[in-house]
Amino acid sequence: MAKQQIVKSLSEKVARVIEENNRLERQQAEMSGELQKLRVENRSLKEKLDEVQKKLSLLELGEGLASKADSASRKRARAQINRLMREIDRCIALMNQ
Repeated sequence: MAKQQIVKSLSEKVARVIEENNRLERQQAEMSGELQKLRVENRSLKEKLDEVQKKLSLLELGEGLASKADSASRKRARAQINRLMREIDRCIALMNQ
């Protein structure tokens, strides 16, 4: 009798472990799907952030070029234009090589 009780107890424990394993596998699958969805959303938000930063940079440049702009805005605009000119010059130099 004692052996049958041990076997029954072990059988119940194995069944619980299998059930827990199945539950954890389902949970892992759900979390993997959610992770993929969040990665896509993150990529989209990063692209939007880059786009907004570019627009902001253009607005600051335009503000700096406006006749009403303060000296700090003008300095930033000139610095940005100078950076762009240097980059263009480097590109032309590379093309000429």
